[in-house]
Amino acid sequence: MNFIEKHSKILAVALCACACGPVLSTVYAYETQPGWHGEGKNRSYVLESTRQEATGLTEIDDELYYFDQDGTLQLGWQNVGNDIYYFTEDGTAATGDIVLQGTTYTFQKEGKLLQGWQDDGTYYNEKGEQVASTWMEIDGKKYYFDADGYSLTGWQDLEGKRYYFNEDGSMATGEIDVDGTKYYLTDSGELKTGWVKEGETTYYYNENGQKVSNTSQDIEGKKYFFDENGTLIKDTEKDGYTIDSDGVATEVVETPETPATPNQGTGETSQPSQPEQSTPATQEPSNSTSNSQPSVQQPSNNVGSSVSSSAIASAALAQVGVNQDCTMLVTNALASVGINFHGWPSEYASLGSWTSSPVAGDIIIYSGHVAIYIGNGQAVHGGWNGYTTVVSSVNCSNALIGYIHVG
Repeated sequence: MNFIEKHSKILAVALCACACGPVLSTVYAYETQPGWHGEGKNRSYVLESTRQEATGLTEIDDELYYFDQDGTLQLGWQNVGNDIYYFTEDGTAATGDIVLQGTTYTFQKEGKLLQGWQDDGTYYNEKGEQVASTWMEIDGKKYYFDADGYSLTGWQDLEGKRYYFNEDGSMATGEIDVDGTKYYLTDSGELKTGWVKEGETTYYYNENGQKVSNTSQDIEGKKYFFDENGTLIKDTEKDGYTIDSDGVATEVVETPETPATPNQGTGETSQPSQPEQSTPATQEPSNSTSNSQPSVQQPSNNVGSSVSSSAIASAALAQVGVNQDCTMLVTNALASVGINFHGWPSEYASLGSWTSSPVAGDIIIYSGHVAIYIGNGQAVHGGWNGYTTVVSSVNCSNALIGYIHVG
């Protein structure tokens, strides 16, 4: 047996291996050939640069495709990083407007479906549409986007109504402070003017929407006062006004007594004539604040020369701050020296004699008013700015007739 016969099987295997080698090389070469491989959804793409299958987002012939980590082409909705894409049946990324299950979506030219806030301050809805020239509620807050798609800030006039938008673009509501001035915006964001009531507290915002505070304001012919916080003041007195439970302020005007004016003679000491009066019932002096006209009361004792004028002046000064009219001031001062009398201002002249050299404690008779002289051109007046007893000049709005020295 020669060598060939002895090793025929080995030689056959070797010849077979040599014959198959080119086939295997050809198959491998095909699989690594750059370009598309496979059909339908099971396609892949070999990159010419690396002779490796493409993975992830890959641009091929100006079209965008997406392959998974095994190199298989992916179709339909795909989340890639923080971006959303849609890949059509041929594997290319959708761009522009495309209808999917009856809904139109708008994709960017690079294939992204933009949604929500973008870094440039614009906003895209769930369909990928940029919001512009309209209102949009986002996470419970309202925004308005201009024609370029940017949210507005600051004061804005929209559809005839005034709004304020915060720095983040959200619409403001309730009371806000803008550059130190307070405004009020309704729940729908509109600037409010006029009255605003919160609980038991009432405020007022003028025609410009500014809150009125620490001042008075005439509103529809009525005067109101507001404190430093803008709260409407009620049920008190302020700056010569009485304020009722609705906050309406009424000016306190001293109501002058209106007895007949005595006629003066040619001399300073002439006795003024008295109006005819019926004799009233006896009335004790008091600190009553009533502004009713006094009833005429005759002296209950003879006025003698022992009357102390200084005691009358001291009694008048002791009443400063008491709420009473002018006649009650004089009546109470005279009561301190035992003279019980209450009448019209001109009738106090009957208690003494006219004098051109008054001393402290003398009675000053005015037209419709009466006071106690305390010297140095000063007098104690009752019924001053709402029945308050004060020290002031002998000169007042009522015409001075003369001085009466008692005793």
